[in-house]
Amino acid sequence: MKTHVGVDLHQRFCYLTAMNASGRICRQGQVVNEGGALQAWLRELPRPRQVVVEASGFWPAFARAAAVESERLVMVHPQRVKAIASAKLKNDRVDSETLAHLSRCDLLPEAWMADPATQQLRLRVRLRIALGRQRARAKNQLQAVLHQEGFRKPVTDVFGRRGRAWLKGLELSEAGRLVVDTWLREVDRLDAELTTQTRELERLAEADARAGWLQSVPGIGAYAAMVILAEIGDVERFASKRALASYAGLTPVVRESAGRRKRGGITHQGSNTLRWIMLQVAQVAARWSPGARSYYAGLRARKPAQVARTALARKLLTVVWALLRHGVDFDEELFIRG
Repeated sequence: MKTHVGVDLHQRFCYLTAMNASGRICRQGQVVNEGGALQAWLRELPRPRQVVVEASGFWPAFARAAAVESERLVMVHPQRVKAIASAKLKNDRVDSETLAHLSRCDLLPEAWMADPATQQLRLRVRLRIALGRQRARAKNQLQAVLHQEGFRKPVTDVFGRRGRAWLKGLELSEAGRLVVDTWLREVDRLDAELTTQTRELERLAEADARAGWLQSVPGIGAYAAMVILAEIGDVERFASKRALASYAGLTPVVRESAGRRKRGGITHQGSNTLRWIMLQVAQVAARWSPGARSYYAGLRARKPAQVARTALARKLLTVVWALLRHGVDFDEELFIRG
């Protein structure tokens, strides 16, 4: 008889509920998130053991520890769990019991667990993304000081050669000069780190045939290709192009009632990173791809710019699905006809 273990996972500890097939709780309690402690707790339970945990940012370390003492490890979608089993009272014990009950009733909304190679690639690309966002914040902080000190920039790029020469000659207050120079050094440091990380991703892209197929799409360079691959993982897990678009949160919300059907905005659910990079790709493709430009212009004639760009991002993501599934390069003529 299988033992079902529901886990409410937190950063420093987890709360576990072990339940048999008839719903009787065998063991319950809080355990520190340390491999040996988790394995010792699970080892006391009858085999076979099925461990269920909700998807979170720190599931990989838990999975590595729990896999040693469980016949099956299942990761589930938090939102879908809430849809299946909602409770007025919510705490660690109730959440772990809910997962154990769903496990024994075979009602688990399973989520895909990324393989180790994909996990490593995600760490790399998300580092590159985070560094880029930190640099943007540093630049914004510097320019906020310029506004506060009453200066308007005479150049487009304050951080270019002409912009830096202008910054050097400004008569700022003592504190203003301190802040500007500090943020300039931070921008330079982040620029150097971003260059290193970008080159590493370009090296990985050269060795990955999938990145080559993706880079045949106008708007997708080595960096964007590796972000897409890291977020998608195994494309075979998406049975259709619509499934991939849904994973990126780029499909519209559809509401039906009394025979009436209404489409709303996109769901914004799924991979925020994949949705973000595809919107960046769409912006570039609308300038450089005749097919993408024509598609965008047709939508833009009757819809707001953001709606048109989102629709183009969704269409390009369906192209990404096809290229990865069939192992081919982008065909502009097929895109125009499609």
